[in-house]
Amino acid sequence: MYSLDVNLLKERREKEQPQKETETQGKKGLQLPSLEGNLPLIIGAAIGVAFPALVGGSWYLITARTDQVRQEITQLEQELAPVQNQQQAVTAKREDLKQAQENLTAFANIFDKIKPLSAILEDVRDRAPDNIQVNSVQQSETEGRTQFNIEGIGESYEAVNYFFLTLQRSPFIARETVNLETTSQGDYQLELINDLPDYLNELAPKEVISYNISFALNNKSASELLPILREQGATGLVTRINTLKNKGIFQLTSNNEE
Repeated sequence: MYSLDVNLLKERREKEQPQKETETQGKKGLQLPSLEGNLPLIIGAAIGVAFPALVGGSWYLITARTDQVRQEITQLEQELAPVQNQQQAVTAKREDLKQAQENLTAFANIFDKIKPLSAILEDVRDRAPDNIQVNSVQQSETEGRTQFNIEGIGESYEAVNYFFLTLQRSPFIARETVNLETTSQGDYQLELINDLPDYLNELAPKEVISYNISFALNNKSASELLPILREQGATGLVTRINTLKNKGIFQLTSNNEE
């Protein structure tokens, strides 16, 4: 007879072992994904969510700051408006003052250009020697310059020439414009009201030199000629110019042009 030994325990263990391996494999298939392996995806998702929020927040802050700055500018403009109005008023006053000063200067220049005729004639008379007689003085305007023409008689050509040279040294006259236009020798014409005695009729008439001298005034201002004007008796003009000078309207010039 044959005997059959069956190891039921071993067989059972062999059957249970594959089942445990199947269960273990099943449990491994249900494991969650690893965090370390998916970290880049997680970071990318976080950035995708956070960036729009960051942009929106920055936009809000910038807009709020812009509105605040605009309000501050508006407030400053309101505060500066009265100051600007005052500044405009000050500027207008300065313009008025400048215009007034220009008018005063123009007014002063009128006095500064005046050369009294009386002072000029007095200077001419003082420069005429005793043997020169001035019969007439004519005044005219030529090319913006005041010109004079003197006619008279002298005892000799030397006397007329001396008078001609002294006129060139006048502080009122432009030296280069003094011209001895004409000279002529002739008898002295004397107009008598009554008849002369017979013995005077036998006297020969005296010969004299008739002359004609022309000249023009120089460009010196009255303020440059104050001492001469004072000597010639033009005290009114001298007083006005000194008053304007003392008020600072214009300064005395030192133009040496003749």
